[in-house]
Amino acid sequence: MNGSPHDDSGYEGPPPTGPPPTGPPPGHGPPPGYGPPPGYGPPPGYGPPPGYGPPPGYGPPPGYGPPYGLPQAQAPWPHGPGRPGSATTAAVLGFIAGGASALVSLGALLVILADGGGAVSVLLFLTGVLSATGLIAGAVRLVGRRGADVLFIAALGAAASLLVVAVVGGSTLYGEDADALLGFVLVALPLPILIAVFARLRTTLEWVAAGQSSDGGRS
Repeated sequence: MNGSPHDDSGYEGPPPTGPPPTGPPPGHGPPPGYGPPPGYGPPPGYGPPPGYGPPPGYGPPPGYGPPYGLPQAQAPWPHGPGRPGSATTAAVLGFIAGGASALVSLGALLVILADGGGAVSVLLFLTGVLSATGLIAGAVRLVGRRGADVLFIAALGAAASLLVVAVVGGSTLYGEDADALLGFVLVALPLPILIAVFARLRTTLEWVAAGQSSDGGRS
């Protein structure tokens, strides 16, 4: 073959010297697209915290009696803790009648000292002192729930003494003096009668008895 030492039938010439191809490598498409991230729903709802009622109530602290040396409270009675009106009326009238008797006895004493007086003046003085003492003492005892007997007896004694004064004055006095004494007796006599009635009413006696039972029968 023309005397060539090599067989050049497979030679394709020198390699290309231009820039390498810029297309994508074979077998690789565009990168996959990414969608939006998966949605998240709202966080689970939480209801309001459990309600708490008010703290348990505590009753008042245990009561203690009054300090030593102080008077005990008056015990209630079936009609309430207060003093009934009958007892109040009897005590008030007792104080009024006692004060009036003291004034009468003082006036009688002044008459005796001035001109010697008579039987009526002496009687008014003595009965006035006794009535004033008994009525005031009885009213004090009734207010203190220590009994109504003293006031009741003093009221009866005052009424009886007025009747005695009227009888004695009617037999020893004349004219205007007798009329004045009789008028005095008629005006003063209803007061001790009312005191005796109110002091002996059932409500008054029950109220006094309730106070005496709470004090251990103090009289």
